[in-house]
Amino acid sequence: MFTIDIDTGGTFTDGFITQDGELNTVKVLSTPHDLTVCFADCIREAAKQLNLPVTELLSNTAVVRYSSTIGVNTLITRTGAKIGLIVTKGSKDTIYAKDQKEAAPIFDLISRDMVIEVQEGVNDKGGITNSLNKDKVIESMQYLIDMGARAIAVSLKNSHLNPVHEKQIKKMIKEQYPNFYLGSVRVFLASEISDQPGDFYRTNAVVINGYIHDSLVRYLYKAEDELKVNLYKHSLMIAHSHGGVARVAKTRAIDTFSSGPVLGLLGAAKMGKLYQLEGVMTVDNGGTSLDLGLIRHGTLPYSYNPQISGLPVNVPMIYTVSRPLASGSIAHLDGSKNLQIGPQSAGARPGPACFNLGGLEPTVTDADVALGLLDPDYFLGGRVKLSKDRSLSAIRAKIADPLKISVDEAAHLIRITAEKRIENEIREFLKRQGVQEFEQSHMALIVFGGAGPTHCCGFPDRLGFSQILISPYSSVFSAFGSSTTDLLHMYTKHVQITLCDGVNYLTEYDAFNQVVKENMEFAKRDIQGEGFSLDDAFFYLDLVGDNELGGVRITIKSPLIQSESDIQRICSEFRKAIGSQVKKVTVSTIVLNAVVPMPHFELKKHPLTSQDPTRALKAKRSVFWSPEFGPIATPIYERDRLLPGNLVVGPAIIEARDTTYVIPSDRSLSVDEFCNGIIKEA
Repeated sequence: MFTIDIDTGGTFTDGFITQDGELNTVKVLSTPHDLTVCFADCIREAAKQLNLPVTELLSNTAVVRYSSTIGVNTLITRTGAKIGLIVTKGSKDTIYAKDQKEAAPIFDLISRDMVIEVQEGVNDKGGITNSLNKDKVIESMQYLIDMGARAIAVSLKNSHLNPVHEKQIKKMIKEQYPNFYLGSVRVFLASEISDQPGDFYRTNAVVINGYIHDSLVRYLYKAEDELKVNLYKHSLMIAHSHGGVARVAKTRAIDTFSSGPVLGLLGAAKMGKLYQLEGVMTVDNGGTSLDLGLIRHGTLPYSYNPQISGLPVNVPMIYTVSRPLASGSIAHLDGSKNLQIGPQSAGARPGPACFNLGGLEPTVTDADVALGLLDPDYFLGGRVKLSKDRSLSAIRAKIADPLKISVDEAAHLIRITAEKRIENEIREFLKRQGVQEFEQSHMALIVFGGAGPTHCCGFPDRLGFSQILISPYSSVFSAFGSSTTDLLHMYTKHVQITLCDGVNYLTEYDAFNQVVKENMEFAKRDIQGEGFSLDDAFFYLDLVGDNELGGVRITIKSPLIQSESDIQRICSEFRKAIGSQVKKVTVSTIVLNAVVPMPHFELKKHPLTSQDPTRALKAKRSVFWSPEFGPIATPIYERDRLLPGNLVVGPAIIEARDTTYVIPSDRSLSVDEFCNGIIKEA
């Protein structure tokens, strides 16, 4: 059976298709107007490579896993649904934030006149202090409908402790506007998105979820229907930002946010484990964004209070950072004639000038073409022909002539400016993560994305990483990361359970185990509802410490506490994780993870051959490396013909079907037994 993993980015849609340990990679242009078009294009291209009809490929496929930028694009372009928001009386202006300034970003997604207050009350212990007035609720809801609300978000104060009023409002709305009415509206409850404390965070989360929901529904169900029409027998699995997949019907819109960059981090974790790396910095340099991630001691960086488009939420996600800096970023001069890269991107349509699709602005990709680093006749293995003349024309008109320099010098300036900005972004990211220089010197840099191998030698010199690793699947690395995922459901519960008060350990486990057992029932129901057997499932816990423990998260394999020794072991893990001998240990969140393993692609080990890469040499090409040396006849190697053990010393260009490696004169690339490229100082 085949496995198909697809990741749609802002510029390209990537596919990773495997069968019996063999694989094919696919890269097609994304279609921002309808992402299901590039989804289908990716599958068609895969079938073409395999010399199969699409129906035969899909009828013999065990799983299709999909991640996309639909949610991100909807937020960036502000094309989400018109949302009405119901909050507790007295909260309209600040939406539970500490002041109006902190609340301001949420009003980019929802206008102030679409926020309605209702009289109700739940105290800090979950007790009801003021009941709802049904007539007032219906009146408020009717106002929002009349104002054009396509969805209603309900976020009431302290609903994480007692969601009864939120549920009552949802029931009232559904009774007033049943599903079979054309005027029925979607209702999203903050307590269903998160049970964590923080009314402001929870409100942000439910508004974002409602805002992007329609876009996700429209595209994901359409994509699934397209699969079924072509004889795919199973559910389409959607990547979640917590690191697993689930079917469309079990996916909340907010769960998909930033899932593509997260999958790249999962792929890096797979490589880190392969090499037993203590620390890994990941750089995903694609067509639209630069995505950064960090893995320490083999642990993925979960955040329980991440930010989405500047809005803090309390939905657990694997932490990555995205910046508008990539190969499609537009180069331009500011008022002082200083070169700037981005934040605007040419995207896939019209794309860089060299795409010949109407783009007139020079991009980093145009600079790479102008310098001779990219072969315009071999882009995507020759499937797409680029126009070098259009790159040169755009750079000349927008950069070279205004600065009174040559086109080659202008293209080189674009390239080094972009790489310097990437270096600065990495440096700032590591600083925020508290990475010390000593730790950094023992970390590997794993680079991927279509432009990752092209630019990776231009920014790590002053960062001090031990080595650069590049997978042969680097251009479709998030799709590769997708191939490592399993079905995963996470069930969180906010608690305050003290396991050790500093002297005595907890001896009554019922409250803890009751939370776990209740969530186990939800998990079993969901797994069976998705058509999987409980015999294939396994469960484990993530426990989050309270503020005194710094919100540290630890993983426990056994879901239930059976003895005091279990408590002691958990407390010991917390103390080890926080790096101190803190005496009191209190758990603030219990997370039950329910996993059903799915087919994975495993990296194969190959015997090493000689260092001589001559068999992979294609030709020589004039490349402008720097104004100091000018154009240099540079050897061009074919990536697919490099064997484990081969060593390529720069200056050199290595061309794959979906990316290009640029190796300057002070660097070399060796191919190891896993066919990964390792770049070091020559």
